[in-house]
Amino acid sequence: MARRERERRWGARLAWWAWASGCGLAVSAGFAPLGAWWAVPLGLGGIIAATTQVTWGSAGARGLFFGLGMFTPLFHFTAVSMGNALGWVSLTVVESLYLVAWAMAWSVVSRLPVLRGERARAMAGRALAAAVLFGGVEELRSSWPWGGFPFGRLAFAMADAPSLPFAAYGGSLGLSILVALTGACVAEAVGAARRLRLLQTITAATLASALILAPVALPVDSVAQDGTIRVGAVQGDVADSARAADDAFARALEVTGNHAQATLDLAGQEPAGSLDLVVWPENAADLDPRTHSSAAVLVEHAAQAAGAPVLVGAVAYEDEVRYNDVVVWTPGEGAGQYYRKHRPVPFGEYIPWRQALRRLTSQVDRIGTDMVAGTGPVTLTVHAAARDEDVTVAMGICFEVAYDDILRQGVEQGGSLIVIPTNNASFGRSTEAAQQLAQGRVQAVVHGRSVVQVSTVGLTGVITPKGVVVQELEPFTRSALAADVGLRHSLTVADRLGAWPGRVVLAVAAALYLTGILCCAHEQLRRRRRQRH
Repeated sequence: MARRERERRWGARLAWWAWASGCGLAVSAGFAPLGAWWAVPLGLGGIIAATTQVTWGSAGARGLFFGLGMFTPLFHFTAVSMGNALGWVSLTVVESLYLVAWAMAWSVVSRLPVLRGERARAMAGRALAAAVLFGGVEELRSSWPWGGFPFGRLAFAMADAPSLPFAAYGGSLGLSILVALTGACVAEAVGAARRLRLLQTITAATLASALILAPVALPVDSVAQDGTIRVGAVQGDVADSARAADDAFARALEVTGNHAQATLDLAGQEPAGSLDLVVWPENAADLDPRTHSSAAVLVEHAAQAAGAPVLVGAVAYEDEVRYNDVVVWTPGEGAGQYYRKHRPVPFGEYIPWRQALRRLTSQVDRIGTDMVAGTGPVTLTVHAAARDEDVTVAMGICFEVAYDDILRQGVEQGGSLIVIPTNNASFGRSTEAAQQLAQGRVQAVVHGRSVVQVSTVGLTGVITPKGVVVQELEPFTRSALAADVGLRHSLTVADRLGAWPGRVVLAVAAALYLTGILCCAHEQLRRRRRQRH
């Protein structure tokens, strides 16, 4: 009898873990390149229902399997980049632990007396509490430690969703909470249906639909307020596999030459004097043209042909560290102002705890020289050649496209468009480039700016302030595009609110969790007193 009971319990656990994993996979399917955004609230609804008013242990285990289901496919690009599964597994597990924390916190908060029952007030309270807790945990993992890792924000799955305009008002965090709230309403609708409460089912389902569809009516201003500039985006191409790409960067001037030739081709296609600015990707110069004359000759020749300043991605080595720079190269003048990446990627561009981790794996030495964060403005000022006036550009390099605060600083400092040079070559044909382009689309709406995202191998594209890709280059081809990009100066509601929504959500989430713990402790004391008497 005891054996059958144990088998029954283990069978139930396995079923719940499979359910949680399936919910995570559903959420993962919402992200690019699949882009099934509608699956995100369904998966969230499933995991919220599975962790409501259950024990800490059960909730934590289900949260873990939910995280593994969500992040395993989402972060597979790290295995492609490293050539082994170590980084992929490590990142997936670490990020999944945040969802363990969310599930355990929600299991406690959902037992608050005010959130119990079948009344509309309790249902609404549960939905709001679950969404705020999810937003709080997402904000935490997107900012801590070492600056966090925002890949997998729910907002970044909404690039094609009707709810995207809400990003201009609530930022990435606000859009994520809106999606989580939609999922919580789905959970309430399913729960009401199981209780055969038709009115409550219809109400919750209608609210879920309204939350995801209604933001399409929100106004998003995309008119060019300060005219346009003609921007060339150059994709030099290197190779279609991570190993071949590494080999290409190791051969001096091959990558620089590819981008110089693509720029010459673009200059031949455009009317003379029509280009204001040309953008090369991150690491487009495999030798820094500021210190290597052979690279400088190629860059100068390309800039002269384009008749416009070129933003050149280069790596600077100083005092046994390196910096990731984008340099303004003006024809006839050479290198000038530069933007130095503010947020290098831990374990991707530098190794925290290098000495300690070396005892566990020699993989830490794949990154021989640590990249250090830059300081100073998050903008570059370029002299738009055809317009014959200075234009301020908000900058973000590669993964910085996922950070609201970095791009917000650039916009607040006068950036009238956003430029994202990136190097996707080491990720091969994985999903990383598609995820980044989707992030750029969301950030265009968050900050009310056109985004020019330029990659060595793709995806290279031009995005309007409404998040629409108006031009895009075929990946793994040497090519270039030119587009008239609108300049804007007004700030969105999201940028005017700044960091305050994140602080408030973290505080409210912490208060909810603390209240839940105190209430649970109080209930346990009451039970013990009753048992004594």
